[in-house]
Parts: sequence; C-alpha cells; structure tokens
Amino acid sequence: SEFVSQETAIKMLAGTFRRSLTSAALRQSRAAARAAMTVARPSMAARAFAPCLAGAVRSMSVDSSGSHSDFAPQRKGIPTEQEVQDRIKQAVNSSKVYLFMKGTPDFPQCGFSNQVVKILDAYGVKYDSFNVLEDLDVREGVKVFSNWPTIPQLYVDGEFVGGCDIVTQLHNSGELEESLGMK
Repeated sequence: SEFVSQETAIKMLAGTFRRSLTSAALRQSRAAARAAMTVARPSMAARAFAPCLAGAVRSMSVDSSGSHSDFAPQRKGIPTEQEVQDRIKQAVNSSKVYLFMKGTPDFPQCGFSNQVVKILDAYGVKYDSFNVLEDLDVREGVKVFSNWPTIPQLYVDGEFVGGCDIVTQLHNSGELEESLGMK
C-alpha cells in the first residue's frame, strides 16, 4: 500500500536520522516530519521533508571517516618529541632495572615481553615497567631513545641492554646475571 501511518513514518524517520543530526536540526526535522505526516502519500512526505534533511546534513561536521567530530578521539595535549624523550629518560633513571613492554609483568600482551618478564622473574630481580600499549607517544619515542626498533626494551642502571633476543642471549650465556649486579 502507498499509505503509511503517521506513527510508523515518525518512527522510521527518528530511527534513521536521530544519531547524526544536531539538536537544532533534529528539532527542525521533527517539525517537518509532523507537517509532512499530515499528507497521506509517503512520496509527498519525503518531498516535504527533503529540504529540512538537506540543511541538517550540510550542518553536520563529519571527518574523512564519516564520523561526526563529536566522536573523534580527544587528546588533552600533544607532547613534543623532547617532552616524550625527557619522560622516557626520567623513567629509565627512576629504577635500577626498567622494562618497556607490551602489557604488564602480571599480564604481558606479547610473547617477547612475556619472555623477558620470565627471565627477570627467574632472577628475582626487582624492576619497574611501562606498558607502551597505553601511550603511543612513549611507544614510538622509546624506539628513538634507544635507537632500537622493537619492544620490549630492557634498561639497567640507565643503560639500554637490548630487546628480547639480546636479553635471552645474555641470560643463556650468564652475562645478564652480571649486568643485573647479581654476581
């Protein structure tokens, strides 16, 4: 049938456009919808509603992903590269043994980080760590800081020791125990 009840038409319009319209455009749309629903034919209702919709769509702020700007990630402040490097240096120097890793020592998020945690735990050494998955700036900045492209990264006495492969080699050769000051 070519007739739609007013209630059905309003539900269809509200469900389709509610998420994307600004509050002002939504108020304008509701008024146009009520006016259009007095007309019995859906095609006439659509024609009556179209100018309102066109204005509402033009008034939306949409980024390249098709999402409204209200839903874009918000950053409090983008740190400079120097601020990130200073933060990393402070962290590295805050503890005798420091590990940048994916995840936490209790819940590593990658096999390589897990392996370094197991090695350090085998020595019973106390160490601090930073979960690079929580901070993209530090995740990328630590690679620049050490001139080493991968995570995890182990530091002892403020000096870069290496990633998982080097830490594992040092452990297998007995040199890591000496580096940690355990011998």
